[in-house]
Amino acid sequence: MHQTTPASHADTGFDPARRFVRVTGSHAHGFIEFEFSIGSDELCVELMLPPDAFDEFCLVQHAERLPAQRCSQDAADE
Repeated sequence: MHQTTPASHADTGFDPARRFVRVTGSHAHGFIEFEFSIGSDELCVELMLPPDAFDEFCLVQHAERLPAQRCSQDAADE
């Protein structure tokens, strides 16, 4: 019987240590709108924070900033 091993994180490009933010806009009340991803930028959540909190969030997460292109647009292109 042939056993298969699950794909490693390296095979899929997923690295749980990496964090990503992509600024998508700013709210009329001064909030920064952004997408946050863990491990890969293919799946994200949309968040809003005041500028100071956003900067702190990025520092704490050691987040890499990505160009302003929404992941929802990426999915629509496929």
